[in-house]
Amino acid sequence: MKTVLPRSMLAVVPLMLLVNCGFFPIVNFNPDNPVDLGIVVKVIVFILALEAHRNFGRLEARVFPERSLLFIGVFNAAVICGGLLGRYLLEFGEVSNTYNFTPANAAFHTLLLASAATAAWKLKAVSSQSGGSPER
Repeated sequence: MKTVLPRSMLAVVPLMLLVNCGFFPIVNFNPDNPVDLGIVVKVIVFILALEAHRNFGRLEARVFPERSLLFIGVFNAAVICGGLLGRYLLEFGEVSNTYNFTPANAAFHTLLLASAATAAWKLKAVSSQSGGSPER
């Protein structure tokens, strides 16, 4: 497997921050949420968020092949929280922060997407170490 230089993360981390800023909340558990996007849009957002984080995890496996699972999990959670902070600041003072930024929404978003990226990292790292076929 071709190793990507860690400095390539200088391009990927801002993209991860932007994606997490834009996708939040992937599921809104607040019953007082006045915005109804409809089931189709909700499913599309959910799938796109998972797919983006799967790709982030696969890229991390190329950049950080020898890192620990704990490091990757904390790294992913930190970047996701950074994206949430950006979203909060972007909408600072708006009423949407009161129904979007609930503990349930933030915890679900962070745990699900960090888990997805970390699992993708682990699967890619294991397949690369076992001599799996290169993916296109």
